[in-house]
Amino acid sequence: MRQIGWFFQNLAARLQEDRHFARRFLVGLLGVILVVVLVIVLISCGKDEDGDAEGPAAGTPGVEDTTAPYPVPDQKDAPLEEDAHADVNALIGQYFTALAAGDTTTVASIKQPVAQEELIKIEKESAYIEEFSNIKVYTKKGPVDSSYIVLAYYEIKFRDIERMAPGLTTFYVVPRPDGSIYITGGDMDQRVEDYIKAIVKHDDVAELFATVNTRFNEAVTEDNALKAFMEGFSARVEQEVSEAMEAMNNGSEGDGTAEQAPASTEEICTATDTVNVRSSDSENGDKIGKLQKGEKVTRYEAQENGWSRVSYNGTEAFVKSDFLQVDEAPAETQTAEGESTDGGESTEAAQTTTTTTTDTSSLAGKSTVNIKESVNVRKSASQDADKIGVAYQGENYKLLQAQADGWCKIEFNGQTGYVKSEFVQ
Repeated sequence: MRQIGWFFQNLAARLQEDRHFARRFLVGLLGVILVVVLVIVLISCGKDEDGDAEGPAAGTPGVEDTTAPYPVPDQKDAPLEEDAHADVNALIGQYFTALAAGDTTTVASIKQPVAQEELIKIEKESAYIEEFSNIKVYTKKGPVDSSYIVLAYYEIKFRDIERMAPGLTTFYVVPRPDGSIYITGGDMDQRVEDYIKAIVKHDDVAELFATVNTRFNEAVTEDNALKAFMEGFSARVEQEVSEAMEAMNNGSEGDGTAEQAPASTEEICTATDTVNVRSSDSENGDKIGKLQKGEKVTRYEAQENGWSRVSYNGTEAFVKSDFLQVDEAPAETQTAEGESTDGGESTEAAQTTTTTTTDTSSLAGKSTVNIKESVNVRKSASQDADKIGVAYQGENYKLLQAQADGWCKIEFNGQTGYVKSEFVQ
């Protein structure tokens, strides 16, 4: 203590006696104070909106850019693998078993989110389905770690129909924070959709789609009973689902309709500022990414604890609700043919007065359609209608109606959807 006191006494004496030294000392002291203030400001600004220290900015070497497109591997780097992953095989097998049994509880646990209408449709369809068999699971690498693009081949046996009908369905399988996997339902991140569109253009995937399409056409051509059943199946189930939904909306359970899960409340939100994305609804949850200001995200639930459950890169995640703003629905307009293809990458120009008709004679008599090019699926026959998903090149869907306005009404993942007729054959 005496040494410290002696030091300050000498320092004060010299400051009084030596003006040049005093001036340099004050300049140095001011510099130290400015550095300290700057450090405090940087630490304060380095806090993210949910209270955690800010990481390196996007674009910094070694830091993932959450806005850039996912790099799509070449076919040689991502070959189509058959039954290569036991956990994926088990998940897809469980899904098809649940479909055949009408087990909507299991479906809702392994496919998320899932709309109530889809659950009702699964239950109604199961009354006609005896089993799914000869299931083969083909996979390619997904855009994020431990994710997969899955193409599941199956043969479906309908009750009282001897001939089995081949089919092929595309899934996006992603991991949960605990390491388990599930099937993604509902809207996906646009970067994921673009990735899948590119993957299904690989020659090995196109060949698989073509093979299954040929097998299906042979089955319905060679078996009149199967053909007749398929032609009326979709309309019959759609009517049953419509009646069940109407009964539920009127406050009645309806005949034979089991209690269903709550209806989906998902909505599109825009980030109002940069905010962390976490694996759980807590500031202590693992940080798995970041939403940039203006970035859009699908929200499944706005929780009472101030957090929102969202879809992030195909995985369920959480962000602070204060930093999300619900997008307003676009105004209803009617589009003119030829102004937009409604494909995934086109501009959807619209006008309010023009209507046209399209020649749909090439689709006459068809019970299914094949997707010629990946295309958006809409909730109604309008390019301004809500998008419910993407139909990928090579996939087959049940055709419910070929409309004169240039749209096809199809069965899409348990829902009724609409695609532009020019993208099907």
